[in-house]
Amino acid sequence: MIINLFVAVDLAIALFGLAVGSYAAFKAYKIGESERTAASEERYELEKDFYLVSTVGWMTLGTRLLAIPLFWFTVLSLIPSVPGAMCEFGVFQAGAPWSWADLGLKLFTVFTFGGWLFFDFMNRRLKGSMFMGSVSRGFVLLMPILFIDASLDLVFFSSLQPLVVPCCMVVYSNTAVGLFNIGCPFCFITYQYPLLWGVLAVYAVSVGLIIWSFFFRRSSHNMSGVQKEILPSMRKVILISVILAVVGTMLLLTQIGLGSFSNV
Repeated sequence: MIINLFVAVDLAIALFGLAVGSYAAFKAYKIGESERTAASEERYELEKDFYLVSTVGWMTLGTRLLAIPLFWFTVLSLIPSVPGAMCEFGVFQAGAPWSWADLGLKLFTVFTFGGWLFFDFMNRRLKGSMFMGSVSRGFVLLMPILFIDASLDLVFFSSLQPLVVPCCMVVYSNTAVGLFNIGCPFCFITYQYPLLWGVLAVYAVSVGLIIWSFFFRRSSHNMSGVQKEILPSMRKVILISVILAVVGTMLLLTQIGLGSFSNV
């Protein structure tokens, strides 16, 4: 195992997210089970507990958002410890297949928890917290993702050894031409066109808002009065999604203006 300060912090944040998420899941399970048969007075008490679950849910998403750049910086910090590695690709090869699974799950975790928080946010806009039970049960269903994420972090960093790996320039041969002649995608984005990180991030949030809005409207389709009540919030969400798409396009055009893709 190769360990440094970044690895230690990465694992600590994963365990912290798992700990607070487990506590919230326990509370959410009780809310989800009790909400179905709760009287009006009991429901008020459940709503107060649900606000705690919601707060911890936001904390959990915060740790997952922090985990992605921290994970990337951790991989960067491990490059000198892996012989033959010239960029992130070498570290990922040294930790394959756990490294690729870990990265993919982190992105999926942010998307799923982002969807949960979207439902929670919209639920707060409704009178009586009509989705309280569904959102609580949804949090419990998401807990296995946190366990798998923390486990993959541990397995990935534990499996890393200072082994010789092939350089990315060998694996990614420059046989394509024009726009697709990018060679190693890690070098392409991280070192040659860093603004693409911003492009990918804002486009992802924009698309995510549209997808989450679609599922929320589908979920509330048969609830009388809900569609009309959430309409102003939905309009704001669509406006934010459009603004983010415009920002992403501006970043993309700026990056193109700073350098020609065809010359990569």
